[in-house]
Amino acid sequence: MTKEELAIHITRAMYKDRRNLESFNAYQAIKSYFLDLEMADLIGIASQYGIYVS
Repeated sequence: MTKEELAIHITRAMYKDRRNLESFNAYQAIKSYFLDLEMADLIGIASQYGIYVS
């Protein structure tokens, strides 16, 4: 899984029930933030949302 794919999976898990424009803007901001993180940090965050990276 690439860093970008992992960032998208985490962001989708965080915003899965929110479907309005304000949530979409927050979704984009969070995804952008995640892309700036190191892969090890993303893996740690992903595990908190039940996303496991092999």
